[in-house]
Amino acid sequence: MIGAQVQKAIYDALKVAPAIAGGRVYDTVPEAPTYPYVTIGEEQIVGDGNSCGDGWEVFADVHVWSRAPGFPEAKGIAASVVERVTAITAVAGFAVIDAELQDTRALRDPDGLTSHIVCSFRFIIDQA
Repeated sequence: MIGAQVQKAIYDALKVAPAIAGGRVYDTVPEAPTYPYVTIGEEQIVGDGNSCGDGWEVFADVHVWSRAPGFPEAKGIAASVVERVTAITAVAGFAVIDAELQDTRALRDPDGLTSHIVCSFRFIIDQA
């Protein structure tokens, strides 16, 4: 069964030099974060096994947060996130068959200051 391996692969891809958002990539955000930053968010794992072996579809969200005026900074970081995450070819103990962007959503947070981009990915993974 797949567990935290996809999250670790995403984290590693975003932290490799030069790190995304200055290396501010979080699972749990510090109390007073420095902007911009990225969070690895929600994940859903769906079994996709068959008689040939175990497989999974993994849906994972990555969030970009910025306080720069407008959306340009957040969208630029999101583009880098998409480039890195869709290039993931290895997840510990599993073969990545496909890593693709499902959608992105640009949001203005209720505080009126924070730009928020949600990038949703789909991975097809088989047992190695």
